[in-house]
Amino acid sequence: MTQRLTDDEVRKVAKLARLELSEEEIHHFAGQLSKVLDYVSKLSELDVEGVKKMVREMEKRKVMRQD
Repeated sequence: MTQRLTDDEVRKVAKLARLELSEEEIHHFAGQLSKVLDYVSKLSELDVEGVKKMVREMEKRKVMRQD
């Protein structure tokens, strides 16, 4: 897929996350985030037909002490 995020898209995400980034950081993260999205895109192409879902219920236990 190899679609690079723009600096403006990174600015928008940074604003939503309340992060203050320099222009250098914005440009750097645009490249890194693009690579992450490319990898996720590759994962979506995997054939998972016949693979059992891995569902694990969280253990239910008391967090508080009895006293």
